Amino acid sequence: MSTPSDASPAVVARIGIYLYPDMTQLDALGPHQALGMCPGLEVFTFARTNDPLVTDTGLTITPDHGFGDMPPCDVLLVGGTANPYPEMSDPAVLSALARIGGQARYVTSVCTGSLILAAAGLLDGYRAGTHWAYREVLDSYPGVQQADERVVVDRNRISGGGVTAGIDFALSLIAILIDGQTAQLVQLLMEYNPAPPYNAGHPDVAPAELVAAGRALCQDTAPELFAPSFNQSSSTVATV
Repeated sequence: MSTPSDASPAVVARIGIYLYPDMTQLDALGPHQALGMCPGLEVFTFARTNDPLVTDTGLTITPDHGFGDMPPCDVLLVGGTANPYPEMSDPAVLSALARIGGQARYVTSVCTGSLILAAAGLLDGYRAGTHWAYREVLDSYPGVQQADERVVVDRNRISGGGVTAGIDFALSLIAILIDGQTAQLVQLLMEYNPAPPYNAGHPDVAPAELVAAGRALCQDTAPELFAPSFNQSSSTVATV
């Protein structure tokens, strides 16, 4: 088993995490923390350019690379945001992700990052998950089978649910890329032992009024995705 004390292990996989303005930073930083603790996994970030960008909570992050200078990656990871429509409707972004994903061994996402992958044509023929409030949007892509699971693994497509599911996703990915014992060691070192103060983290257990309020907030934040006129074909490119 690899441990953080091992010196200069062989590279098992290079993981490229896509960043963009207004994204949910924990979708990227949660997996980055877990994956970056594993000897043998090289993690880097990339965006349209390597200029600093601001996340949805005001955190400024500087990507390691832009589209033009990023190295090849074995794993493409796309995190989410409350309104992924700007990324889903940007031809340059979709073309770049389709190219990068087409060359990667694994194509992965957290939260609404799966909607960006779907728009890039990278989830056609696969099961995938997303944030609970956006399931109907993902389900509207005829080539994608939406799955209500915390982490969805379908061959070389791996997707996590909303935000905090990114840590579960990362541990699952570590088990796939390295082994389960290493994933458990990372979980222990992170003291990932959730004990939330409320039982309201999923629509199946949260009070109905909270679910309604959360759904309305997401719909107000991303009106393009929930409008009756939303058309996937206008924001989808063919998989490369």
